[in-house]
Amino acid sequence: MVDKTRRAGRRPLIPVRTGWKTAGGTLAAACASLPGVAMHVCEETIIPVKGTEARREAIELASCHESRVTNHESRITSHQSPLPGIVHVDVDAFFASVEQVLNPRLRGKAVLVGRGVVASASYEAKLRGVRTAMSFREALRICPKAVVVPGQYEHYARFAERVRRILESYTPAVETAALDDFYLDFRGTERLYPDFPAVLRRMQAEVLEQTGLGVSVGAATSKTVAGIASRIKRPRGLHIVAPGGEEEFLAPLPAEKLPGIGHAHAATLAERGVRTIGELRRIPMAALEAVFGVAVGRQIWERARGVDERAVEAARGAAGAAKSISRETTIEGGTIDTEFLGGLMEYLSERIGSTLRDGRRQARTIGVRLRYADHLTEQRTVRLPQATNDERELLGAAKRLFGEMFTRRVAVRLVGVSVTNLEADRRQQLLFDVDANRRQVLNRGVDSVRGRYGWNAVFYGKGLELREHYATKPDGLVLSTPCLSR
Repeated sequence: MVDKTRRAGRRPLIPVRTGWKTAGGTLAAACASLPGVAMHVCEETIIPVKGTEARREAIELASCHESRVTNHESRITSHQSPLPGIVHVDVDAFFASVEQVLNPRLRGKAVLVGRGVVASASYEAKLRGVRTAMSFREALRICPKAVVVPGQYEHYARFAERVRRILESYTPAVETAALDDFYLDFRGTERLYPDFPAVLRRMQAEVLEQTGLGVSVGAATSKTVAGIASRIKRPRGLHIVAPGGEEEFLAPLPAEKLPGIGHAHAATLAERGVRTIGELRRIPMAALEAVFGVAVGRQIWERARGVDERAVEAARGAAGAAKSISRETTIEGGTIDTEFLGGLMEYLSERIGSTLRDGRRQARTIGVRLRYADHLTEQRTVRLPQATNDERELLGAAKRLFGEMFTRRVAVRLVGVSVTNLEADRRQQLLFDVDANRRQVLNRGVDSVRGRYGWNAVFYGKGLELREHYATKPDGLVLSTPCLSR
């Protein structure tokens, strides 16, 4: 066989063997080849329902057994060791599913949520080829009968809070990574939950019964592997990777399933004969750093081995209070204009600061999230010198993170700002910090004016320029992802 990478003048990262075949087929087929103990979950409709139907489906989901095998199954990669404790819970097609719960007439129909670009698509739309971040023009060409819903942030936030409270009834260590995205830490609960898979199935069933929303669940020893596991079988899937089984689980999966590898990186790897995570693991770290840069190359090397030291960050707060606040928006077509991106971060930071002050809370940690046109997603967080709800302080930290992250000449399709580690605002006016006192007075004044005349009554600096790109409504700009624009 002729080595095409050599013929093209490129040096492959790994040797290409004669007669070698890459792992083919679907993700489900790849996972089905893994050894281990299979647990089966009965088949369900993919549309969330409420009331009696939801209760019946939830009971079936929790009680089904091997005699009722269907195409919805959960699987443990077993190595005779204690079950893992890091769990990822992802609400299936969250925004679209909420709309179907709120409006029963949308059940069974293709639903698109967003403006300009698709923020969420129901599984009926996904089956026709619609994908998140796709332009509405393309989505409606593929699925002309789809129902378009602009999005209602208040409803999504309310449903997300209901889901989070259910999860916290199983473990207090719950991290809200996004509105529909949660990490849980079950480590140390072995005596409380001796049948770990049954607990996770029961948790899925309870979310379905109480909210009408289906969730997919993955469990592993790290956030990276748990996140991948939760996406193996959707919707309403359950996949558990036991300690020691990470490499075996990851090996047959396509390289682009690894966080940090978008289509562009996957194409670069494919040119060098690397198509699966197992093949990627054979690449020396130095080679990956040479191709992708030190930071990205090292992260890819670690993630391919299931190495991820990030802990589940469960913020402490008053009962019922949100544990994190995030604001993000997609950018139609993408941009590399740092001034425009800075303006968006300024606006999003203002919204977060205002929300914190409304709830009389402060944040100790801030994060920035970027998604590029090649689908690479990068997120970083930093602990603030002191807890704050001042958007100027939040923006300063966000801009520093952005400066460290935005090193690629690739268009940004999504920008987001988030805060975690929230606490009650008990800060008194600082006697000797004149600047801090002035900012507190200014913030209270601005909040008062906006409360009386609407958000658009006051705009800071670069926020004024955003009005040239976005329409406005009384409570702010109409961003491309309205469900997260507040």
